[in-house]
Amino acid sequence: MKKIPKRTVFKTPPGYFEGLAERIQDRMQEENASKFSKEEGFTVPETYFEDLEKKILQKSGVQETPVIRLKSYKNYMYAAAAVAAIFVLVVGLKWNQPRALSFDDLGEGDITSYFESQELQLSSYEIAEVIPVTNLDINEFIETGMDDQHIMDYLEETIDDLDEFNIDLDEAYQ
Repeated sequence: MKKIPKRTVFKTPPGYFEGLAERIQDRMQEENASKFSKEEGFTVPETYFEDLEKKILQKSGVQETPVIRLKSYKNYMYAAAAVAAIFVLVVGLKWNQPRALSFDDLGEGDITSYFESQELQLSSYEIAEVIPVTNLDINEFIETGMDDQHIMDYLEETIDDLDEFNIDLDEAYQ
């Protein structure tokens, strides 16, 4: 392709665009003064825009519909919001209240683990001083509630030589 020169070859005389618009208007007025009328080209009857909307509605067949005003439900909305707020407040307050704990809520394991984790350094004599012995029965300590079979099973599992205890084993336990 040929290279397009960067310079333009078209030139306008100096001062050509100065006053161009006025010159064109003057020339048009001189040449075409007889062709253009001095009056406006369009006229509208005087009552045209006053009756225009009614005429259009009559021709389109659209009739005016009556406007029915709805009841204001603001008061009902306020009442519903107040009831909901009271409900949320009551439920929220009951949920946020901590439940009062009692000694019965503690499990035996919790109490045992507490005493094992705390180093109270109490001797058995000191503990015996605190526990009231007046209402205790000796049978509460002696009676274990375990039968002989469970005891023998335990001893067989944990001790290697039962002869050390000098226990006569029945054939039922072997």
